[in-house]
Amino acid sequence: MRSLLLDLQHSLAQAPEHQHVHLSCEMVYVRRGRARFTIAGADYTAGPGCLVFISSLEEHQVRVLAEPYERYFAILSLPELSRAFPHSPLTAVFRNRPQGFVHCVALRRDKPEADALFARLCAEYAGDLPCARQMVESLLGQLLVLAYRACPGDFAVSPTPAAKRILDAQQYMEAHFTEPLSVADLAAHLYVSPCHLAHSFRAQVGYSPKQYIRLLRLSYAKELLETTDDSIASIAVQSGFADVNNFIRAFRQCYGVPPGQWRRRA
Repeated sequence: MRSLLLDLQHSLAQAPEHQHVHLSCEMVYVRRGRARFTIAGADYTAGPGCLVFISSLEEHQVRVLAEPYERYFAILSLPELSRAFPHSPLTAVFRNRPQGFVHCVALRRDKPEADALFARLCAEYAGDLPCARQMVESLLGQLLVLAYRACPGDFAVSPTPAAKRILDAQQYMEAHFTEPLSVADLAAHLYVSPCHLAHSFRAQVGYSPKQYIRLLRLSYAKELLETTDDSIASIAVQSGFADVNNFIRAFRQCYGVPPGQWRRRA
């Protein structure tokens, strides 16, 4: 069975322990307590009933403010999200970061329902019942609908051919970023001009196509640094960079340290 949920845990520990998988995204639900989330430079205080959405490209830190800090955290496969909810605005909260995007959604009056849905989701994920995949997708869909109703602006993707084209562009990049790939190539694949693609892509996603490709490559490089003993030069090639110096420079610009230093502290 293909896995939509790569990891799902219910925790009261001081800090969650999990390993990110490339092209995975994260959803954290705070049941009790409070925590400060710093995501891509933005700060949020998440209390009971808050859902926090973190994309596969975003660095984040968590600091507990009030205990007991009880939460659920789920790691989800981005390709499987697209399969489970094709052409749905519900997946936009994991992909797109347009101007004004808010990572933290307060469910408030829907907290009892969210509590129950996460408890059932954990039971399905840990169990071995028939049709578990379908049940997991149904429960996750209900949670995303609650978040959508609470903060529809975060999911705002117009049901137009242009918006669908941008989603196609994202999925194509996610499948081919380790290959030589330029914005001109991508525009040709989608039968649009590079200028039109760049403008529309940034408005919907929050990054330029070039930035998106680079972040996909750097995200994958971080996984390889963390999970393999491959050389920096080898990781540069595997991640889609033309040469190791370009990779090191891009990594330092994005994360503040060169890849070798990041690997030692990871």
